[in-house]
Amino acid sequence: MRIFQNKGGLKLKSRTSTGASVFVIPTNPNYGSLGPTAHTISVGQLAEEMGTSSTEGLSRHEAARRLEACGANALEGDEGVSAIKVLLKQCGNALTLVLFAALALSLGVEDWIEGGVIGAIIVLNTTVGFIQEYRAEKTMDSLRELSSPAACVIRHGESMTIPAKDIVPGDLIMIKAGDVVSADIRLVSLSNLEVSEQLLTGESVPVVKSEQTFNSEDQDLPIGDRLNLCYSSTIVTKGRGAGIVVSTGMNTQIGLIAKAISGKNPSQNQDATPQPFFKRAWANILGWLGLNTGTPLQIKLNKLAYLLFAGAILLVIIVFSVARFHIDESVILYAIAAALSIIPESLVAVLTLTMAVGTKRMAKEHVIVRKLDALENLGGVTDVCSDKTGTLTLGKMSVRKFWLAADNGGVEYSADTAHDALDPGGGGVRTESDNVVLTPGTLHEGLSQAVRIASLCNVATIQKNTQDEWQSTGDPTEVALQVFAMKLGLGRTTLTRDSMDQNTSQGMQTRGQIIEKDISEKTDLDDEKRSSIPMRFELKVECPFSSELKRMWTIYWDNEKKQNICLIKGALESILDLSTFHLPSPTDDPSTLAPMTAAVKDAVHIKAEELASQGLRVIAMGQRTLPMNNVAGITREEVEKECTFVALAGIFDPPRPETLGAVRAFKGAGIVVHMLTGDHLTTARAIAESVEIITPGAPNSAVMTAAEFDKLTDEEVDVLPELPLVIARCAPETKVRMIHAGKRRGKHMSMSGDGVNDSPALKLAPVGIAMGLAGSDVAKDASDLVLTDE
Repeated sequence: MRIFQNKGGLKLKSRTSTGASVFVIPTNPNYGSLGPTAHTISVGQLAEEMGTSSTEGLSRHEAARRLEACGANALEGDEGVSAIKVLLKQCGNALTLVLFAALALSLGVEDWIEGGVIGAIIVLNTTVGFIQEYRAEKTMDSLRELSSPAACVIRHGESMTIPAKDIVPGDLIMIKAGDVVSADIRLVSLSNLEVSEQLLTGESVPVVKSEQTFNSEDQDLPIGDRLNLCYSSTIVTKGRGAGIVVSTGMNTQIGLIAKAISGKNPSQNQDATPQPFFKRAWANILGWLGLNTGTPLQIKLNKLAYLLFAGAILLVIIVFSVARFHIDESVILYAIAAALSIIPESLVAVLTLTMAVGTKRMAKEHVIVRKLDALENLGGVTDVCSDKTGTLTLGKMSVRKFWLAADNGGVEYSADTAHDALDPGGGGVRTESDNVVLTPGTLHEGLSQAVRIASLCNVATIQKNTQDEWQSTGDPTEVALQVFAMKLGLGRTTLTRDSMDQNTSQGMQTRGQIIEKDISEKTDLDDEKRSSIPMRFELKVECPFSSELKRMWTIYWDNEKKQNICLIKGALESILDLSTFHLPSPTDDPSTLAPMTAAVKDAVHIKAEELASQGLRVIAMGQRTLPMNNVAGITREEVEKECTFVALAGIFDPPRPETLGAVRAFKGAGIVVHMLTGDHLTTARAIAESVEIITPGAPNSAVMTAAEFDKLTDEEVDVLPELPLVIARCAPETKVRMIHAGKRRGKHMSMSGDGVNDSPALKLAPVGIAMGLAGSDVAKDASDLVLTDE
């Protein structure tokens, strides 16, 4: 951990005489464009190519020069929405232009009543459309709000805090838990670093970071799998790290999303063969006339407007020809009257008022309509593309399966989830074999000790806020385990009391403290009564989760058995490597241990693979009774040995209760549902099967990874029999390509999502639908409709 170890070299927050060594001439003149390949370049080579130092950063003068050359670390674009442009857009559609012509003619013949009516209709239609459009054009402002205001950098060997906009490529940035990453960085050192990348990838579980350099053939790796990179606007949830800035401003992943939203970033794999000039010219003419852009109704209205305009001209010619082209004032008046008679002046007003009434009705159904034309678009949707995390699913981890290891194949339990995954009172736990629902207080000791591991080897907190809503802090996996334990009446506060537990009444959250209602009781105990109740377990030592070892443990004093017990959980291999014992019959004799054999390990692996095939994240749990009474100063080596393997937990992000019914309704209406997710392929397939987007026997072409889809050219995508129903490990540009592919097939597609990574597709799709409760502001601003109740 070079940055974090003091070996007599670098001294943070102090000046050093490193002026001569800090400035390095970059070997790559395009050092600001190394972001896409930085994960495949070693730290030493990257520092050379970028002309920086992996320990001392840039010199101040070089940083100032690069700031001038590369520009500020900020998203470009207009500072505000141009009201004039929005107004001109509203006035520029074909039907409105025809009405302007009719208005001019009416005023020309001094028909003031007709002119006043037409003018009022134009003002009404333009005003309503202008307000809707103006409110909808604020996506870039929301994107800017995601950025960090300041960053800790090392320049000239000295640690300093600077405005995030002053960061340049080659800067050495320090990050720690709670920080918002200020730019895209390549990690050079880290300590137990985890970063939440949900806004970019949609994954609800923080990503464990690594310094390892990837091979050159991994250049096109999905951004969620580039573990040695941290991205701008993501949040550090655990640990600390240091990295070299490889991209700033519009070159970051967030910047690429901003380009896609603004239409400045062309989609990948576009046809390399340019179209003939006459085709491009004809397409531009059709676009200018509004005959190939907009909703189906808008295109039809534009065609109608031009047809009426041509009809009006034809009527004028007919009137003139009847008068044998002896044109005088009376003939002109008659010709104008005939031309105006064909113009349906009230059509625009009727359409606008109809849409407004529809908007009001949608609001009663908890849908906010941000653009009026979205209502008409809804009726023509043929395909629905949806994000998974937070849209089809709850966006919160929950325990789905719990397996108690035993010689007879073990005992499997299933946990149901309510609409609120954090509510321990919603959904029960049942035995898989006989479907019997477990009741708190009636668990056998073998299951109880397994659930106690989930509850006590855990630092997550759960509480109800002042609005009586469940809230949590901590790692999503630990939150899920804690909720599971609470469902069985073994939540943390029923087993132990933290040293600062008395601060609960002041609303203070402390490590390990969980504020919960005892779901087996009808009333809550107040703090004074609760503090007088003796607790069975007392926390003595806690060893936090290690990203390298992939496990954590806690030591508690058991007041009932008068001994210290170590509870441990983590990745399967990490726990199995420490386990020398197992429980052959935890349901009948939970105190008898047996040696861990190869056959038992094989059975555990088979069960873990079965759970993983269901899209579950598998967590292993074990325990060990410590022979000593005094554990002060105990080392990791003394604890991590001779453990007893106890159980497996399968955790996932559960589908919303209403998702399955919605998918069935879409299919019944002949609408195809596609799932575009940043999650892994196995998880994506399992969720898609559970909500019937795909059937268990679906062909391989129905499920693809983003890497497979993005390798196809547009021509290869167009010749596929059908577009894939599920695409896993999606980047924002993959979702955009899917919308383009649907448009080329003549499909009318909608896109549903809640994250920043969904916003380009939400903006591009004919109908963009954002989640209102958990959705990001960027997604809402890019959408046409917002669901206020998910």
